[in-house]
Amino acid sequence: MQVCSMCKQEAELQSSHAIPDAFFRKILKKQSGKYIVVPGGGNSPIHYSSDSWDTHQLCSPCEIHLNKNYETYAIKLLRGSACKVVKHIHGVTFSGVESHILVGFFISIFWRAANSEHPNYSKVIIPEPWNTEFRELLLAKNNIPLRLATIRLSRLIDRTKNDGFTLDSLKNIVMTPFFRKGVSHKYSFCFVFEGFFIEIFIPGLSLAKRKLPGVLNNKIKIIFVPFLDIFDVPEIVEVLVEGYSKFVDGDVTFKN
Repeated sequence: MQVCSMCKQEAELQSSHAIPDAFFRKILKKQSGKYIVVPGGGNSPIHYSSDSWDTHQLCSPCEIHLNKNYETYAIKLLRGSACKVVKHIHGVTFSGVESHILVGFFISIFWRAANSEHPNYSKVIIPEPWNTEFRELLLAKNNIPLRLATIRLSRLIDRTKNDGFTLDSLKNIVMTPFFRKGVSHKYSFCFVFEGFFIEIFIPGLSLAKRKLPGVLNNKIKIIFVPFLDIFDVPEIVEVLVEGYSKFVDGDVTFKN
């Protein structure tokens, strides 16, 4: 019998997703069951895939716990059906938000990814004792202290005047998470899905930096999410350039 990563009990493990399967299902539905993978780096070709990056990780009660207490609400919120959403020139404002649930949702993705055996999450690492602390906080439904981790949320756009990415097409991009090394032994781990750029800082940002646009906390009811041009994210640009180069060079295979 295997051991659940969250409750540490022996159990039959479920097919668990770090980035929710709902986001993959939406893309796969639009793309007739397959999406295009543009690998960043190496010699891997562009190819089709239906892989939703799942592994056997959690028991059924823990899977239900995370889905019920974090995922269900957060997905509705990000898709605009759980709160009031106003779009304006500088970004998007979400009103009536249960922000502590949204913070817990992103941390649950971060924690699952760091403890997943799927190769697409290989760059996500949470050292101890933080890994155990996240696990215990999520299991107990306690708020995530901002000193432990801080989340900055941005809405991706493409300001290219002609032939750029639409907002709908940006929602179809899911990137392999990557990390950035900051100052004072701080790291951030970055995720891209559902048209958002999510950066998780560990340890958390200073009090002054927590006031920056897009930074979440556990108490606010109104969240301003600034726009971020996709071409202002170097890691995304690198993947797009490499993908274009592979396509031009003929390093393309569309096998199932």
